[in-house]
Amino acid sequence: MATSTTTATALHPQFRPPSHPCAPRRLRPCPSSSSSVRPRFSVRAAAASASASAPVQREAVSGVPWGCEIESLESAASLERWLTASGLPEQRLALEKVDIGERGLVALKNVRNGEKLLFVPPTLVITADSEWTNREVGDVMKRYSVPDWPLLATYLISEASLEGSSRWSSYIDALPRQPYSLLYWTRTEIDAYLVASPIRERAISRISDVIGTYNDLRDRIFSKHPDLFPEKVYNMENFRWSFGILFSRLVRLESMGGKVALVPWADMLNHSPEVDAFLDYDKSSQGIVFTTDRSYQPGEQVFISYGKKSSGELLLSYGFVPKEGTNPNDSVEFLVSLKKSDECYKEKLQALKKHGLSESESFPLRVTGWPVELMAYAFLVVSPPEMIQRFEEMAVAASNKGSSKPAVNYPELDEQALQFILDCCESSIKRYTKYLEGAKGSAEVSINTKQANRTLLLKQLARDLCISERRILYRSQYILRRRLRDMRAGGELKALSLFNGLRNLFK
Repeated sequence: MATSTTTATALHPQFRPPSHPCAPRRLRPCPSSSSSVRPRFSVRAAAASASASAPVQREAVSGVPWGCEIESLESAASLERWLTASGLPEQRLALEKVDIGERGLVALKNVRNGEKLLFVPPTLVITADSEWTNREVGDVMKRYSVPDWPLLATYLISEASLEGSSRWSSYIDALPRQPYSLLYWTRTEIDAYLVASPIRERAISRISDVIGTYNDLRDRIFSKHPDLFPEKVYNMENFRWSFGILFSRLVRLESMGGKVALVPWADMLNHSPEVDAFLDYDKSSQGIVFTTDRSYQPGEQVFISYGKKSSGELLLSYGFVPKEGTNPNDSVEFLVSLKKSDECYKEKLQALKKHGLSESESFPLRVTGWPVELMAYAFLVVSPPEMIQRFEEMAVAASNKGSSKPAVNYPELDEQALQFILDCCESSIKRYTKYLEGAKGSAEVSINTKQANRTLLLKQLARDLCISERRILYRSQYILRRRLRDMRAGGELKALSLFNGLRNLFK
């Protein structure tokens, strides 16, 4: 199952949706990371009883009482029967247990390259415009103009709590009881296993955003309508689940004006970095489809792309890490900083702040190279006081906010800038190596088999991520060393040539 296309940022203050809309993606989700034991949150029982006019709600006693185990096919079969009865056309795909993703859609017949599949009608898609079974709850949420993400998270909980009274009960029963998501990692686990990866900070930020969004909804809406929003149903544990579902399954349908949606059946498709097929609305067939970019044999799992995401982003939302070297879109966030000992530190920082940057910035480092913005930042870091008049143009280039891409060309600083990037790169490699070598021998003893399995899973995911990210750093290190070696060799040849010329002159 899949979701986002962008980075998730603050979800709360006054229900504000994330800056980059909390990552709805253009495809379907397929997490694969979390565990069977979820961190506990203390939740007070609500004092108010449910409204007599509202459908009876199911209480959340311990964790979420709805959904299924991630590998369950029984609930999936029930989902398929309901979808068929509700208007889903005959499918060329079937839901089965698979090697990649626990459950997935496999071809029933030969599927051609360029063939359209699924055709899920809009009536079977959940969006912010979907009708609420409990209309009173929906009316209150709309009255407060809650943005799509928090609205859909609340909608899922509302419908799930109504069991069979909800039209979506068969779909909700087929959703994982615990989505594969870093939302289910404890802070201790994040700090211990992701200590070397920049994804650690993003995981902490995402969890904080979800908690903040829930607290905002509770304080501004739920607490004022306790009869409609009892805390035994609308609590942090259930919002952790609903946001986990959204992060891993929500799609953005570009042909429907960028509307975000949950698409039952389509969200059983798993991700492959080798395909470039996305979900979207097809006006001619009036259904949600995707067009294959390769052929499939009967019994072969059919894949979709969750977007051009790094391994860290895939772990963050979907809970899995692709096999090392298989993700062509892989990158690692590379942190660089101004030197506080620099005599022009204040002037350089002022130039950066003027263009929305800070003294420490991250840039995506890829196997194929690094962005010109990183080079511009490095030029600024190493530039001497006599270049103070050029600080601002360097900051503009580093921010990439100019009307046109400014030329980043300071030949006199090339060697110093590349050496600065190399030093940062090697420092990051040491951090990864320290973690990976330390993780080898840290065998933790647990009296709980389930917790022991969880620990092994999380550590393996973290290890796979660190190996993938360190691989990118190694490649960058190799390129940087070669460039510097060639530059220095070229300088030595020029000096030797000049020396020989002078020597010939005095013969």
